[in-house]
Parts: sequence; structure tokens; C-alpha cells
Amino acid sequence: TIGYLARISPEKGLHLLVEAFIRLHKSGQFPGLRLKAAGYLSRAHASYVEEINHRVKQAGVEEQVEIIGTVDRQQKLDFLQSLDLFSVPTIYRDPKGLPVLEALASGVPVVQPDHGAFPELVSATGGGLLHKPEDPVDLSEKLATLLHDAARRRALNQRGRTAVHSHFSAERMAEETIQVYQQVAQVSQR
Repeated sequence: TIGYLARISPEKGLHLLVEAFIRLHKSGQFPGLRLKAAGYLSRAHASYVEEINHRVKQAGVEEQVEIIGTVDRQQKLDFLQSLDLFSVPTIYRDPKGLPVLEALASGVPVVQPDHGAFPELVSATGGGLLHKPEDPVDLSEKLATLLHDAARRRALNQRGRTAVHSHFSAERMAEETIQVYQQVAQVSQR
């Protein structure tokens, strides 16, 4: 199961993930493959989801694609635990990438565009692969690479989870922020 968890809007790239999923399905190499998407959907983007649903139906994969919508905290945790791979192929240079950290913390390898915060996050965690931005063909190829290699997915799972819990926890971030404040206070006292 490939998952997407972010606001459902064009800039977050769900349409790109759907196109990549359709390519994977049509290849016939991944029987039982599913795509699950969750996240906030505003009325302003209802037509966007209608277009995606039309494309899914047109491709004959409506039984394999599920758009869940908004989830609460427990549903989010359960959702992430149900995934084998994660991708939010944003078309803009996302400066934060919080959904990626959440997926990695849950032990789900990621495939993200090679822009914004994602190259740094993937490098720092070792928990995924990068694809060419706005390229559903390259995205499908990177997803296929990991779908074919369960051992590599497990290795990325372990590396990503360990790195996020070691280096990106709230406690660690608070400690590092305090250290910066202490350094600034020492310099200003001179």
C-alpha cells in the first residue's frame, strides 16, 4: 500500500501520485497494490478531487484507490501503520516536510521530490528515495524499485525510524534550541 497524508490540493501533488500509481497498476507487476490518501480537503479543492476520481475511474483503478479525507490523531497513526511506502510529491518547494517526518517516525519509507526540504530530510534520515519533481514516470520508477525490494524497504524503514526518533524528537529539538539561546546569551554578555 502506497500512502499520501497531507492537505489534498494541487500543490501537494496527489494527482502526480495517482498517475504514478496508475502506471504501476498497468505494469501488472504489483497485484493487490493499493493507494490510500488522507488529509484535509477544503471546498475550494472539491473539483480537484473530482478530477482525480474521474482519472481513477477512467483508468479502472477505483477499487484500488481510496481517498479518506480528514483523519484525527489516532486515525493518522493507524493510517501510517497500514502503509508500505509514503509519498507527497509536492509541486512546490516545501520548506518543512512534516508529513515525511511523521511517516518515517512510523517506519514507512518515503519517495519524495528532489526539492525543498526533502533532499535534506532524506539525507539526514536515510529513510527514502528522491524523484524528479513533477515527473510521475520517475516517481513510479522509484516506487517500483522499493516495491520490488522488501529487504531495502525494511532497511529504509529502520534507518528512517531510528534517525527521526534520535535527531528529530521534540525533546532533541528543544535541547538544541536551548543551546542556541545559551550561545547567544554568552556572546551578548561579552
